[in-house]
Amino acid sequence: MYEYRKSEDVNSLMEMAYFSFAVKRQEQELIKKFIDYGLSNGTEIYGVYDSDKLVAAYLLYPFQMRLRNSIVPVGGIGMVCSRPDYRRKGVIRFMIKKSIETMRSKDMVASILYPFNVNFYRKYGWELFFRKKVVSFNPALLMTKEDSSVAVEYLKFPDKDCKEFYNKHARKEYNMVLRDGHHWEKQLELSNSEASNGIVKFEKDGKIVGIMALYLSGGETMFESIATVKDFIYNDRNTKEAMLNYLKTLSLQVSKLKMVLPENFILWPYLSDQPSEEKTGNAGMIRIVSMEKLDGLAVNFELESLIVSVNDEFSGENSGNFEIKTEKGLLKISKSSKSSEITCDIGCFSSVISGFTNFKEMIEADRVQVFEGYKEQDMPKVTTFNSEPF
Repeated sequence: MYEYRKSEDVNSLMEMAYFSFAVKRQEQELIKKFIDYGLSNGTEIYGVYDSDKLVAAYLLYPFQMRLRNSIVPVGGIGMVCSRPDYRRKGVIRFMIKKSIETMRSKDMVASILYPFNVNFYRKYGWELFFRKKVVSFNPALLMTKEDSSVAVEYLKFPDKDCKEFYNKHARKEYNMVLRDGHHWEKQLELSNSEASNGIVKFEKDGKIVGIMALYLSGGETMFESIATVKDFIYNDRNTKEAMLNYLKTLSLQVSKLKMVLPENFILWPYLSDQPSEEKTGNAGMIRIVSMEKLDGLAVNFELESLIVSVNDEFSGENSGNFEIKTEKGLLKISKSSKSSEITCDIGCFSSVISGFTNFKEMIEADRVQVFEGYKEQDMPKVTTFNSEPF
């Protein structure tokens, strides 16, 4: 009989992870450092035991993330792995079902993860949640003008103003996660093996107007440098151009610039030629952990009463008919005895509530069944994006 419980067996987790993800020896120490730091700052190991042997495990990262117009508690699922001699024995299915119970007990509203295989997690109730755009080009291609009124400062670690600026934007943009010191430590130092990492701060009239995270690494030749930009956050288009112009000034040192961006970031008007590479692809998945905790979610749309039948194979509390509507900018959701107008699984509903898709698209994809009386009520799509490493 398998037993699910919290664990402190880091070594067994690491051995399973090394095998499951084919981690190279030179990368193993970095991953262990990343996990050890997380465990000292709120991350927990949960796993399945066969007698006293840990046979499967995952890491649970607690976050505060923007969902629609609210900041909600979220569980990040990472490092899902098992022993090679316990494959196809039901331990992962057992563990994932228990993980949902764990997150519910911690009052988490949703769970997010980066899938190694979309269909694998889809069958457990997660669904696609956001896409990211990665654009690579020589920074000399940037057609920008210098703005002498914007001061630039490079910091090895964000100062108080940077942290406050980031969290202010996190509360109103995309699906950003609120960060404190240990989140920044993980973001800058522990999730990569670059040669140098830091924050670039942009100020105007003594006030911060933009920040970006900048990672430098070596290229294939001795003097080649590659820069990666994340968390490109700005107040207005003038600041955006000033930040891009700063990247242009790196062109004598940096031969390749890679920017990790949300789908709706407009870059092409600032480039004199085509980027060497531009990719947009699925990145993360989401799962609603507790339907009832969506009640009171702040939203910026109106929704007439809609009865949705939700099927959640792994959580009975999330299954059944729910009446969903909006009142004064808040989502109201409650169990209902009325006949359903549409029906879908929890994964589909999770993706719709996030704004990544809507019921119309899911009806066309045959993921939502429609019954008589449905008046095409729907929730609007928004640009979803999350850049937190876990």
